[in-house]
Amino acid sequence: MANYYPPSDRGLYFDDGFIPGPYTLHGANLFATRRWDCEKLLSVSTKDIISAGVKPEEYRTLVLGKGIKEIQPGVIELFPNLLDLITEPDLQELGCTPKAEALLKRNDAILRGSFNSPAEKLAKKLGLRFIHKNIFLSRYRDREHDQSTEITLCFQYQEPPFFWRDDKCSGISAGNTGGGTVRTDLDEDFYVGYDAERFADDYVGAHHYEKVRGNQELAAFLAEANRRLKKR
Repeated sequence: MANYYPPSDRGLYFDDGFIPGPYTLHGANLFATRRWDCEKLLSVSTKDIISAGVKPEEYRTLVLGKGIKEIQPGVIELFPNLLDLITEPDLQELGCTPKAEALLKRNDAILRGSFNSPAEKLAKKLGLRFIHKNIFLSRYRDREHDQSTEITLCFQYQEPPFFWRDDKCSGISAGNTGGGTVRTDLDEDFYVGYDAERFADDYVGAHHYEKVRGNQELAAFLAEANRRLKKR
């Protein structure tokens, strides 16, 4: 695909990849083949990558999860085949040297994060595609029946946004887990005129209502998406 950055909020494309840990490297198939979590890691350096004992050239996706505030200069260029960089709202500094910028442009990488994030700003600067990160909405646990349900709002490139519902329940024997997943596509303009409370009213059931209504990441997304729509 050619380099592309939407001129307006048409960047509301969605990603179906999920973040399994606070700091994760994904394999070439975009699902984790090796991973490690550094829950207290606030800043990622080249030393962190090297000490992990991985081979950066094997990885296509780098995920910086919750709590990571900075990716230091030198990290990105360790990954010559990087195609996706996924960031959380915690990220404040995305150290990107001219060498790293050239690498991202050569690979036509996709940058993912929140609106107005370092990832979006870098995408604009380099003329690369930006996709808003997935937004985890709510988890409901039914202790009586030992069941749980998680819902996530997902964005992907040139495809409809969608809800991803993940149901889990205990199996009939110890260590057994049942359940399933459901994908529900949304209209591309699903966000128009919505705040978090109205979104909860119209899109989710009673079990998830309060958590979705109070979801600050969702509220920020809806406010900025509608602000950009008005600026067209």
